[in-house]
Amino acid sequence: MLKKIAELLLLFCFSTSNAFHAILVPKKDLILLSLNEPEISTDSESSQQVLSYEEGREPYLEVDLEAYFDGVKPDSSWKLASQNFVRQGKTLLQEAFENLGLKERDLRRPPFCLGLTLSNEAVKEAEKKRVAAGDGVEVHPVAQTLYDVGCLFLDELFDERPIQRFWFLETIARIPYFSYVTCLHLYESFGWFRAVELRKVHAAEDWNELHHLLIMESLGGNSLWSDRFLGYHAAFVYYWALVITYLFSPRVAYQFMELLEAHAVDTYVTFCKENRDRLAQLPPPTVAKSYYRDGDLYLFDDFQVSRCPGSRRPPCDNLFDVFTNISIDEGEHVRTMKACQDYAAFGTKVVSPHLSCNGEDATKQPIVKDDEWENRKRQLWEEWSKDINAVQYPNEMDP
Repeated sequence: MLKKIAELLLLFCFSTSNAFHAILVPKKDLILLSLNEPEISTDSESSQQVLSYEEGREPYLEVDLEAYFDGVKPDSSWKLASQNFVRQGKTLLQEAFENLGLKERDLRRPPFCLGLTLSNEAVKEAEKKRVAAGDGVEVHPVAQTLYDVGCLFLDELFDERPIQRFWFLETIARIPYFSYVTCLHLYESFGWFRAVELRKVHAAEDWNELHHLLIMESLGGNSLWSDRFLGYHAAFVYYWALVITYLFSPRVAYQFMELLEAHAVDTYVTFCKENRDRLAQLPPPTVAKSYYRDGDLYLFDDFQVSRCPGSRRPPCDNLFDVFTNISIDEGEHVRTMKACQDYAAFGTKVVSPHLSCNGEDATKQPIVKDDEWENRKRQLWEEWSKDINAVQYPNEMDP
């Protein structure tokens, strides 16, 4: 054990010397979106101006090339932890130098160069209007107090830093689905309760929140060590708190998540209103185009239990479209959490929309069975079974 610790310290010292060089020597050939003197292209069908960039390349950060990126393969917990310690140590030093004024922060990098804002007061006002309109969430007073304290904490810590705030929120937003599935696996392992479709919906919800998180990472939301440290440790605590809550009351666990998702809707809608023109000028991250438009959309459909598959195909032409899509996603999560509470309270099952729509397409037109094809399939089945029986029991098939 002492040998491993010594090896880790030597590795950290070696990497630290490299980190000093990387911190004090300016980076060269940084391929990022620069908003200082942007090239503007105008869409012929619209007066909206959009920043041009090379198609097929990431216009923002390529997160997997950043010094703080995650490990590259499954490994022992010791190796993963020690490697992460070294990676985070480098960025900790860089942030310390920047805070001490020994190194200038590169304001050309996202999110600093994006020029986006978010008013805490406007978010609070949007939430008050929603509650007054009858769309409030009834929760236990203890849960409401924790929520209020958390919102105050977010307002103070991430004031005028909307992208970092969104990264923190999306890091937290994935955790409940980890907790729910953990408990459902436990129930199933003991033979208490099996809900395969519910786990499938939670997996699709996690997939959705993951892509929200990847979008924020491409915009530089986790570029500071202090934000990552806070987000990861808060997620760890939140995970176990929700596991314990779910074991005692799944309905309360779903209810608290509904409260957070409703807050996310208010936050993203307010953000889009404040930054509409600016967001409409910025191109979408590559991961956003893949998730909302170009990739496999099965899981995108699967978390939206209030819609039939294929009924929602949102645009993704600029950053305003991306954040609008995210706000709509959060509204879908609110509906799903309400459905999960009904499941816990009344036994109304939550299933994948691919199953609940019962063979309907996006236009809700039922699939008509072809009787002729059904008869042909039956005939082919009988011929195949006869051939199999002839091979297995040749004597019995002889005349």
